[in-house]
Amino acid sequence: MVRDRQQQNDSRQVNARNDEWDFDAEREEEAVDPLSRAEAVTLFGERALRPSRMTPGKVVLAQVVVTLLSALCWALFGKQAGPYGWSALLGGAVCFVPSGFFAFRLWMARDRASIGGLVMGEAIKVFATVALMVLVVVLYRDLRWVPMLVTLLLALKTYWVVALVMR
Repeated sequence: MVRDRQQQNDSRQVNARNDEWDFDAEREEEAVDPLSRAEAVTLFGERALRPSRMTPGKVVLAQVVVTLLSALCWALFGKQAGPYGWSALLGGAVCFVPSGFFAFRLWMARDRASIGGLVMGEAIKVFATVALMVLVVVLYRDLRWVPMLVTLLLALKTYWVVALVMR
């Protein structure tokens, strides 16, 4: 008899838990209703619904321009024109070459974009950047670290400049 009551209590607790889960599942289904255009404008403003003018291609183009300008400045005003200019150019290339491949990969997968593809592309970009940095350090004997690193940092931060200009 005691055992029967315990089994009844256990079955009631299981049913109560299932009811809670069912209620939570119903609530989740209700929570994913998309916003209408009017609701989105009210919440975020008209500007938030416009497509972004900043594209990965524009960012890569800006990185190339910044790299060329920096390399030119290092070649003109550096102590040794050749090594300083080439070091700066290679430092920028370490940034914009992987970014260019990533942008091309995004463009090729524009119809079937996925989060997994983005993560994989970003991982490839990071590994390519490290590999190019190692290649530059190992293969270019006249490397000047300051021009290379300054140009690399300028190219990496170009994204923020493009974002401010496009705003």
